[in-house]
Amino acid sequence: MDIDTEKSRHKMVMGEIEALRMKRQQKFADQPHPSLKRFTQQELNDEAFLSYKNLLVGRTRRIPNRQTIIHIADYLECTSDERNDLLLAAGYLPIQIELEGRSLERALEWAQQTMRSIPFPSMIVTNTQDIKGVNEPFRHLFDIPLDRSYDALMNRVDFHFNSDLPIRPRSTFDKSSFKQWEQHAKNGIHTFKREHMLSRYDAWYQKLFDRVQKYNVDEYLNGPDAEAVVDHTQTILARMKSAGELIPIRYRQVSISEGSRLYPQIEVFLPVDSAARTVFEALGCPTDCAFL
Repeated sequence: MDIDTEKSRHKMVMGEIEALRMKRQQKFADQPHPSLKRFTQQELNDEAFLSYKNLLVGRTRRIPNRQTIIHIADYLECTSDERNDLLLAAGYLPIQIELEGRSLERALEWAQQTMRSIPFPSMIVTNTQDIKGVNEPFRHLFDIPLDRSYDALMNRVDFHFNSDLPIRPRSTFDKSSFKQWEQHAKNGIHTFKREHMLSRYDAWYQKLFDRVQKYNVDEYLNGPDAEAVVDHTQTILARMKSAGELIPIRYRQVSISEGSRLYPQIEVFLPVDSAARTVFEALGCPTDCAFL
């Protein structure tokens, strides 16, 4: 890198960092930061990059490595777009962000086509945990009405927590099933937080966790993440088609994604015990399928 290019890159990086730092300072000018951050140059130097002062005064023009830039972005609580702008200014590749616009529409079209070929209860989920499609076996298994007013509730958060939907009361019908449901809630929330750690300052992420908080589940949000090995089977009361009665069945989920991106993904529900296989067979699901 020649001297002029080095100077230009240095100016771009410092301008980007300082603009973000001052933006955060202004945001918390009239209210304390939850972690008492002040977003000063000295604090950035102490907390994120020990050579920041040297970089700031031009004592060195050596651009920090990619991981350090990411660490600075994390200290500055950058959104995905802000972090990627900073990485690009420093000459590094941006971090792949979630699909949106036409790219997301195409991916959802692929997911819909794939789901049509799956004979088991299935749903399509985006990174925001919105459920963008379900098949008929899914509707019948979980007794989701065709009433379009339910579509506004179609998010995995509501799917799990909303007591107006049949899923929660049928998954917590006794002490054992409630404990299992609770463990899945904790595991699901912490898995999601790990998967989307770099997006936690994005608007969609904040909006999703506001949605979770309306169900008063702070102990699940703020509890320790032990990353314990959990039983991925779940129990629910399902309707026996012949008799119309509700019986407990056990099922598990598998996820299908296309390419390197995690979302959108198709969640497929598979029977685990004999009672579940009987219910699934009544839904037209082949219980001798390779999925099983």
